[in-house]
Amino acid sequence: MKRSAAIIKEKCLILWREFIRAVSENERRTLTIAASLVVAVLIFSVSAAFAQTAIRRSQLEELVFNSLKSEHLIPLEYQTVDQKIKDTKAISIMFSQPSGTSYENVMTILDDPDQEKMLNRKFYYYPIVYDSKTIAKKYQLDPRQVTFIFFQNGKEKNRFVVESLKDLNDTFIPELNRLPMWTLNK
Repeated sequence: MKRSAAIIKEKCLILWREFIRAVSENERRTLTIAASLVVAVLIFSVSAAFAQTAIRRSQLEELVFNSLKSEHLIPLEYQTVDQKIKDTKAISIMFSQPSGTSYENVMTILDDPDQEKMLNRKFYYYPIVYDSKTIAKKYQLDPRQVTFIFFQNGKEKNRFVVESLKDLNDTFIPELNRLPMWTLNK
């Protein structure tokens, strides 16, 4: 066992010496190859990061936003919520996972033309699919619940959680209409 380890160690040392000798003889070529490898790895890393964001946006578009039927829901693209809150003077956003009983109940009410007529404003929808812990911590919400938050000048002014409503069919639209906000139609 010790003998085979010594043989492997000796072969590794021989290979290392040969590598150092080859590098020393062709320094310019070695530096060119090393620089090319570093650039290739950097390009791959940056493109992977952009590709991941693009893939997530595409997934949300195909799986979540295409299924929205209500004209009062405005989809908010992946990773744009902070900038939209900052850039908009007054905005209401629905934070929710795109599944679950409460979400389905809200969508049923919003898809009902009679109920939708009573709604006096539009609001944004930000699906909590990716980075749910970060969003939950930043906006102090439970990602499993449907939460509506109104922001004015980038600061939270009001909120309500759908699960806290006693009779969803009777109180949801009035509660949503009571959120203080300016019209989102521009």
